[in-house]
Amino acid sequence: MIRIQRYSETSAAKIAAAPRCIRTLEERLADDLRELAFADQSANIEALKRRGWSELTLRRLLPEATKIARRASIRQVA
Repeated sequence: MIRIQRYSETSAAKIAAAPRCIRTLEERLADDLRELAFADQSANIEALKRRGWSELTLRRLLPEATKIARRASIRQVA
């Protein structure tokens, strides 16, 4: 006899909470921001465009990426 096994909400939460193997776009942008900052270059939109980021992507991701970069830089300096 074949039984259908339904996944419970707890197993779905475990799958959702599993660590990711890939970095998010925000983390990648934060790394670029930190590289520019530690190289004493201006981290403006034009410099990020030269690194391959589009303006629409920057507008969407920049607020969160700035927070990530700031937290990572504080950890590194401290």
